[in-house]
Amino acid sequence: MNFIYPQFLWALLAVAIPIIIHLFNFRKFKKVYFSDVSLLKQVELETSKKSNLKHLLILLARILAIMALVLAFAQPFWKSDWNKKLIGEKVVSVYVDNSLSMNNKKDEFTVLDFAKKEAISIANSFNYNDKFLLITNDFKTIHQRFLTKEEFLNEIDNIEISPISRKLSAVEQKQIDFLKKESNSNQLAFYLSDFQKSTSNLEDLILDSTILHNFRPVAGSFAGNVYIDSVWFESPVRMVNKKEKLFARIVNSTPDDIQLKLELILNGEVKGLLNQDVLGESKSEISMDYEVKEVGEVRGELKISEYPEPNAVFDDSYFFSYLLKSKSDILVINQSDKFLDGKSGNVNQLFSEDEFFKVENSSAASIDFGKFDESDMIILNEMNSFLSGFITQILAYLNSGGTVFIVPSPKADLASTNELLIASMGGRILGKDTTNTQVSWLDLENPFFKDVFQKTPKNMDLPDVFNHYKVEFGTQSGTNSLVKTQNGNPFLALNQSNKGKVYFLSVPFQSSFSNFSNHSLFVTSLLRAAESSGVSQQIAVTTESNSIRIKKEVIQSDEIRILNQSKTIDFIPETQVSGGEIELFFDQNLKETGSFSILSDNEIVYSFGVNHHRTESKFDMYKEADLSKRFTENWTSVTSVATSAATSKNALELQSKSKLWKVFLLLALLFFALEIALIKLLK
Repeated sequence: MNFIYPQFLWALLAVAIPIIIHLFNFRKFKKVYFSDVSLLKQVELETSKKSNLKHLLILLARILAIMALVLAFAQPFWKSDWNKKLIGEKVVSVYVDNSLSMNNKKDEFTVLDFAKKEAISIANSFNYNDKFLLITNDFKTIHQRFLTKEEFLNEIDNIEISPISRKLSAVEQKQIDFLKKESNSNQLAFYLSDFQKSTSNLEDLILDSTILHNFRPVAGSFAGNVYIDSVWFESPVRMVNKKEKLFARIVNSTPDDIQLKLELILNGEVKGLLNQDVLGESKSEISMDYEVKEVGEVRGELKISEYPEPNAVFDDSYFFSYLLKSKSDILVINQSDKFLDGKSGNVNQLFSEDEFFKVENSSAASIDFGKFDESDMIILNEMNSFLSGFITQILAYLNSGGTVFIVPSPKADLASTNELLIASMGGRILGKDTTNTQVSWLDLENPFFKDVFQKTPKNMDLPDVFNHYKVEFGTQSGTNSLVKTQNGNPFLALNQSNKGKVYFLSVPFQSSFSNFSNHSLFVTSLLRAAESSGVSQQIAVTTESNSIRIKKEVIQSDEIRILNQSKTIDFIPETQVSGGEIELFFDQNLKETGSFSILSDNEIVYSFGVNHHRTESKFDMYKEADLSKRFTENWTSVTSVATSAATSKNALELQSKSKLWKVFLLLALLFFALEIALIKLLK
């Protein structure tokens, strides 16, 4: 048997007190004279024997009670493999969760403050010659080594809230990697966290059985949270002087119904206000309309300006940002240098009416593939055939996010045309259908036709079709028919399963096939395709994002910088080119939320918002009882699951698997009770 607190054994000297009392009788006797004591001498003899036995039993009970009480304070334990770890030099790893949720308040202090206080208490329970390892979500360089006790205590004071969130399994692996460097030492690991269910991933946690683990849940006072989960746009492409509809998802995880006031801020100006009711423990989707009159950077923020207390504030704003272009480049590749005649519809004339669009024509015989990456949309206008090299270039362009509009030729080579259709849309031309028919169906629920018609007429005037290509698309191709003929054949189809978009029109623009090029649907279809062309910009990332991908032609030179609006963050990213895209790596430089710009040659070429990851917004925590049940049932290396209320206890006490002190405390109470019984019952 060994003792956690052997210094208390000195208190065993207190056993001498009842012995001294027993040996010296301090009572004063009074003489009483009797005429004849011969009879009393016999009674005295018998009584004396009983009295001596009673006193001896009482003395023994007192001695045993004092000994048991002293041993309880000394906390004895049986030697075991775990107890051996409590003796000698130790390596103590302490994980302090400093994620955003740890900034919640608890009795006027943050949860992080309580965790830091507990970390100090743990350190003070060990000796100065023990080694310490401090781990936070930042995985700082200074924490990549063992610290002395003094260094450890100093570093505790430097812990601050971080936007980085870590899975518990990642923290455990980090601890194992370092603790195994000290294989000859006794290893102990402590976890101080609020143990959010969204980040704890207990199902993936595998604990090392050679390490003593201690879990200390520290929880805030919030029962729930209200936050903006995400924002998005109805269409993927932004345009000047075009009404934009911004959508957002609001989450209320509190049990109470609330009314929020939302503000939409663009480039520092309030552009919209909205009062929104959100039921308790529910999600609500809202939308706000706005319009931008000038090209350039649009820095947006949707924020909750009024909310109930208490509430976390790090997720009450959602930042988004994008760059409005001054023009959209359209490349038209024709079979020959002669473009469309006036009777069949002039694409150039159509787009020339809007200064936003810039059209460039090319013939099939003189294609400049370098123009592909510079173009937002490519129209393949009545090309007779397609070489395999050309198809490869088209597919690469689509993979980079481009838009292709295929108009078949009256003299189409079906073999090469089908090769392009199969590769890009999962479809093929079966042949010509010379039946006179008419366009009869439009997919008005598709975003392609959104806001085209103020009111859908019952008898809509639709194009006549005299001759068209019959085409079929595979069920798994992802291609949808936007427009169909009366006989159910696709007239205009769209595939956007790739990064880019591919349109297929089943008729040439020529009037001998249909009157489509002279119909208002021609204008609608071409303009809609052009408006939604170009690469959809990523309007926002999180502080935990590693990189962002943009089209290669956006970057004008090797001089690339990323900075935020306030210019407190300014760094040069590492880059990697892949296909038609360039990837810019953040290297953990996104530590603040807000609007960020990408500069090439000191010119803004891209813009995006940065927000905190919403996993920290979910205030659903594991309770102490849940953790205790899960850990103790699955891992014998977990020595304790205790709240911060237990911090004042010595760490070794919490690690002891043998609770013999409780047995000795019960024995002390039993012997004291026995003493009382002996005094009362024995006469």
